Amino acid sequence: MNTGDRIPDKRKYLLENFGRAMQEGWLEVYYQPIIRGSSGRVCGEEALVRWDDPILGVLNPAEFIPILESVNLIDRLDLYVLEQVIAKLEKFEEMGLYRVVHSVNFSQIDFFSSDIVSEVKQRVDVSSVPPSLIAIDVIESACSTRDEAVLSKLKEFHELGFQVWMDDYGNGNFAPVLLQQIHFDLLKINMGLVGQLRVSKEARIIITELVRMAMALGIEVAAEGVEDDEEVEFLTEIGCIKLQGFYYCKPVSLSDILTRYKTGTQIGFENPDERDYYTTVGHVSLYDLAFTNRDDAGVVDYFDTLPMAILQVNSEEISLLRCNGNFRKFFYANFTEQSGVSTYYFKDSSKHIGFYAMTAVRQCGIDGKRAIIDERTKNGKMVQLLIDKISENPVTGMSAVAVVILSVTDTPDTTDDLTYNYIARALAEDYLKLFFVDMEKDEFTEYVSDGKNRDVSVVDRGTNYFDQPELEKYKFVYKEDRPRFIDSFTKENVIRDLNQYGKYTLTYRTVMDGKPTYVNLKAVRVRTDNRHIIIGISNVDAQTREQEAFQRIKEERITFNRIAALSSDFINIYSVDPETGFYEIFKMNPENMQYELEPEGKDFFKESRDRLKEIVYEEDVDALMKVFTKEHILESIKQRGLFTYTCRIKRINGGLRYVTMKTALVEELDGPQLIFGLINVDERVRKEKEYAEKVLEAEDKAIRDELTGVKNKHAYAIVEEEFNVKINAGRVSEFAIVVCDLNGLKDVNDRYGHQTGDEFIRAGCKIICTVFAHSPVYRVGGDEFVVIAQGVDYENIDKLLENIESVNARNKKKKEVTIAVGVAKFDGQREMSEIFDAADAEMYLNKKRMKKGEPTHH
Repeated sequence: MNTGDRIPDKRKYLLENFGRAMQEGWLEVYYQPIIRGSSGRVCGEEALVRWDDPILGVLNPAEFIPILESVNLIDRLDLYVLEQVIAKLEKFEEMGLYRVVHSVNFSQIDFFSSDIVSEVKQRVDVSSVPPSLIAIDVIESACSTRDEAVLSKLKEFHELGFQVWMDDYGNGNFAPVLLQQIHFDLLKINMGLVGQLRVSKEARIIITELVRMAMALGIEVAAEGVEDDEEVEFLTEIGCIKLQGFYYCKPVSLSDILTRYKTGTQIGFENPDERDYYTTVGHVSLYDLAFTNRDDAGVVDYFDTLPMAILQVNSEEISLLRCNGNFRKFFYANFTEQSGVSTYYFKDSSKHIGFYAMTAVRQCGIDGKRAIIDERTKNGKMVQLLIDKISENPVTGMSAVAVVILSVTDTPDTTDDLTYNYIARALAEDYLKLFFVDMEKDEFTEYVSDGKNRDVSVVDRGTNYFDQPELEKYKFVYKEDRPRFIDSFTKENVIRDLNQYGKYTLTYRTVMDGKPTYVNLKAVRVRTDNRHIIIGISNVDAQTREQEAFQRIKEERITFNRIAALSSDFINIYSVDPETGFYEIFKMNPENMQYELEPEGKDFFKESRDRLKEIVYEEDVDALMKVFTKEHILESIKQRGLFTYTCRIKRINGGLRYVTMKTALVEELDGPQLIFGLINVDERVRKEKEYAEKVLEAEDKAIRDELTGVKNKHAYAIVEEEFNVKINAGRVSEFAIVVCDLNGLKDVNDRYGHQTGDEFIRAGCKIICTVFAHSPVYRVGGDEFVVIAQGVDYENIDKLLENIESVNARNKKKKEVTIAVGVAKFDGQREMSEIFDAADAEMYLNKKRMKKGEPTHH
């Protein structure tokens, strides 16, 4: 049953319910992804709207958009779609998902019925979405050189940072001259024209030229309606970098997109950091090197082209990103029998056919230098390849390298010359420079070997090879090696050694990339005559430094063993490369093996931290881990010239041992080295601790009152000086001085003796310490005490003085000790003595009142 039959006037119904449809969500936005062919990731999405009516059911845009256009309401729908897109992009930002550009279709009528630029800008400005993520999508028929209103507003959108796309490109009477008036960021090829690719070679030519023209103008191209592998293959080969259609995905709702991410079935949005890389890769047309057949074959041979591919490479592997059909056929026919293989691993392929070519591709990815090289196929053919770097992925570090097969030559029947040249060039890879010298005329030709391409080229010719001006002759020799080089490398010495040994060799250092580098010069005669010699200079830096390092290690072992013989305090000594972390250990004696790492290793700091966690006393581990890092150690050496740290480690037979770690940086022949020593300081540390404890004990006795146990007059004098310094510096907090005097000590001593008097003093001191429990108490006289009240005691000083009065009242009845008290607070005085004097005077006034039996007031 057609639900539309219940609506006598469908047009009227839609117009009356349009506002309600937006409010109640009957208008739902769907998103169809746009795929970047070079990465296979979603690089954009087109927002499409459907009307899911409770009565009419699901309506396609063609059923309601013309109605809204006829009454100039279409701008409300287009802005509604924009608002949904903005909300989606903000949600993606909250979820941490990559965001890609979203296109919103705008009707031509929008540009006349409202200030569409202002409406769009206002909605984007109040959101977190940048204008660059919104594309203003207009169909080709809406653009005309005569519609100045439309063109001017499109330019405004561009100036505000929005993208501007043309939809349905190739469907109307679009004039290319319009591209001179306004820059479109993207042209979307009409799906009808894309559909013709399956049946029409003419359509292939038209689309190829459209893409070529757009790319020349800096405009990207997307194809709509892509449905099968053949279309995808062709479109990516010609440089149409963006593809859209049911081949990849039908339009889906936002909820479906989020569900796909939860279930792991999503295509995946592209990383913005990789966008430029894949854009550059995708823009390369694999038909740009097409050649024209001499016969007038028309469109039949239009797409005959050199085999071409774009490979993605790093130091470990090469994978196929894109290639044209000719390359695919040639590669599988001449280099591998495994159809579908698209990744080449260096570690597994060093002896396979194509190794030299793949190595050249890898080198091009590293240095970016274009190269033309020769390679053999498994069928024995010689192939000439053009290799050129296109771009580099900032996220993965992979490089995109184009490879074009320029020529293929069958191996001739007589292969002696070819084989000899091929082998000679392969051997030349080992040499930085080659010189062909005429010893009679003293003339020379200089060659440079392009080792990776296995090619040799002439770079210089000259005379007086052995008699060049000294500056020119020796400028390439490292200055410290020049005297030896000058004495040895003479024409006479070379001839003498050639006659005696059949060769002349000399190892010295030259400067390469700003660093001294060991090279070996070797001269041999050409066997066909006695007058020409070949001089080759090869890089032997790695071998020479390895030999030096071996000799250095031998010398260091001798040195460290001598150190060990002189001192029994060293537990272990390590030599560490500060750059790589490589280390070697020098053993001291077998009893310390518990504390050692392996004899050598690759990461000293990681392996040491792991080992130290096992042997260091548990309470010391956390503090040690904070400082025992490569960064902290090097910074400590930079600031103080040395890193030292003392902690406790577990003894083999139980107990703890104090050790000190010391690290210094020393300059050696092969560069800076960290020397790390683990030293036994247990006896010294324990003696120092014992001494420190005795010093503290002596100091404590000097400032402690023997009778009462509180601090004495000497201690008060020290703290008085400290307070005076703080007062003068303005850094003292609130405090008060309380002066206390015990009443009747003289009578107790006279009547009962000094032993009872001592008990009397201790009882009075206990009262004072109990009341002022949070403040230091000092005995400054026989029966006189001073309290420095701070913090809680200062804040409650009045309450504490009342407590003293209560104790005095009870003790007076029991004829026990009573205390006269005086208080003075810090109030800007310049010295402590002023506050003490004020408190002392207050104490004497209270003492008189107590003798008269009067109450004391504070």
